[in-house]
Amino acid sequence: MLFLALASAFIAQSSHAVQPSGQLLDSKHSMRPGVYEAVGQDGHPAWIVRGNDFSLDLSSRTLRASGTGKGQDANTGIGVLVDGCTNVTLKNLDVSGFRVNIMLKDCKNVRILGCRASKSRAIRMGNAGKPVDTFLNLRNIDAWRGYGAGIWLERCDGCYLERNSASLAQNGVVLVECSHCNLVNNDCSTNGGWGFALWHSDRNTLAWNHADFCNRPWAGGWGGDSAGIVAVNICIANQFIANSITHGGDGFFLSDRLNGGFDTKKGTYNFATASNNNFIAHNDGSWSPNNAFEGTFSEANLYYGNHAEESNYGFWLGFSNSSFVYDNEILKNRSEGIAIGQGMGSMIYRNRIIGNGNVGVHIWSDDGPARTARPSDQNRVIENQIIDSKLAVSLERTNHAAILNNTIRNAAIDPKIKRGIPPLAESMRLASWKQSSTAKRLDGWMLKRPANWQFYRDTAGPKGQEALKVGDFAPDRG
Repeated sequence: MLFLALASAFIAQSSHAVQPSGQLLDSKHSMRPGVYEAVGQDGHPAWIVRGNDFSLDLSSRTLRASGTGKGQDANTGIGVLVDGCTNVTLKNLDVSGFRVNIMLKDCKNVRILGCRASKSRAIRMGNAGKPVDTFLNLRNIDAWRGYGAGIWLERCDGCYLERNSASLAQNGVVLVECSHCNLVNNDCSTNGGWGFALWHSDRNTLAWNHADFCNRPWAGGWGGDSAGIVAVNICIANQFIANSITHGGDGFFLSDRLNGGFDTKKGTYNFATASNNNFIAHNDGSWSPNNAFEGTFSEANLYYGNHAEESNYGFWLGFSNSSFVYDNEILKNRSEGIAIGQGMGSMIYRNRIIGNGNVGVHIWSDDGPARTARPSDQNRVIENQIIDSKLAVSLERTNHAAILNNTIRNAAIDPKIKRGIPPLAESMRLASWKQSSTAKRLDGWMLKRPANWQFYRDTAGPKGQEALKVGDFAPDRG
C-alpha cells in the first residue's frame, strides 16, 4: 500500500502527458509546472478535483486536449472536473481544447479564480471567411450539453467566479440549475454562441463581466439566437449588473423553455417555464443586429439604467407581464426603441428614448387567437423623453393604456391613443422598489467596480455592426 501511495504521488508530480484516466487533484496531490496533454473523451475527465476545504494554485500549469488541430467542432471530453467539492479554490489554470474545459458539478462555495478556459468546443461558423449558418437551440438542455463551454456549473450553490476568461469558442460560462453564485469580472467575449448562459437557475449575480461580440452569422445577417447573456427556463430572481454585452446576436436574451407553449386546440398559453423577477441594471447591450435587450414570455422583470443603442430594437418584450423599464438610455435604434407585443401591465417610466427610427414606444396585439388568449392591456408610458422618431407612441389593438406626462419633440403621437388608467399604483411601486433589498444590493455592486474596468464602448476598439467579421469558430473583430 505504501508503494502505491508513493507511485500515485510521483505521477501527480510528473510533467509527462496525461492520459484521460481521471488524474486526481486534491489537498495532497497537485501537478508540477509544465504543459500537459490529455485525450479528450466524453465521460473521462483528464483531471478530477475532489475533497473539501483546500486551495489549488495551478500557476504555470497548462492542460491541452491532444489532437486539437482537427478543429474546435471536434473538441470533446472534460478538461478539469471539480466533483462534489465544498470550500475549494481553483486558480490560475490554463486549459483548452475540450468540449468543456472546466466543469463544476454538485459543488458548494467553490471559487474559480484567474483561470483561462478558452477555445472549448464550437460549431463551425465560417469557412475561409464565408458564413456557415447554424441557428442555436436555445430551449433544449441536451443541445446545450452538446455545445459545451469554457466553464460549466451544474447543481452548484454559492460558487464564485472572478477574473476568468472563456473566449474564442461557442459558449463562455454556463450555469445549469445553480443558485446563489456570483460571477464577477470575467471575460467571455468573442464567442459564437453565448457569453454567459443560465438554465433553470435562480438568485445568481453577474456583475462587471464582459461578453461583447458573442454572435454568429445567420440568414445573410447575424444572430441565430446567440447573445452576450442568456437566461432561459425558470431563471428566477437573478441580478445582471453592469455587464458589457455589446455586438451580440442579442445583447441580453431572457425567455422561457416552451416559447409560450401555445395550445392551438385550447387557444391557451403555458407560462410554467417563464423566467421572472430578474433585475437587469446598468448593462450595455448596444450594437446588436437584433435586440439590445430581449425579455419574452416572462413576468415582473425590471430593466433599470441600461444602455441600448444602434441595434434594430432597443427593448423587445413580447408576451411579458409587468415589465418595468425605468431610466434607460434607448438611442438611435433602427426600428423601434421599445416594442411590446401581447404584453400586459408594463410600466415604461422616465427613459430617454431618442432618435429611434420608426417608433419610440410600440405596444400592440397581433390579431387572431393570440389576441384573444393574450391581449395587450394595462400598459403605461409615463414621464419619458421621446424625441426624433416618426411616432412617439403607437398603440394597436391594445386596451386601457396610460400615456402621460412625456416630453415629446419631433415625433408624432398616434391620434387613436386613449389615455385612461391613472399612474398612482406605479408611483407606489417605484417608491417601494427604491426601498427594497434589490435596490440596496445594486448600490453595493456599483461600488465594487473592478480597478481599470471599462465598458467596451469606452475603449478604442471597433464599434458598430460593421465591426462583426466571420471567423471559423468565433467572430473576428473588424
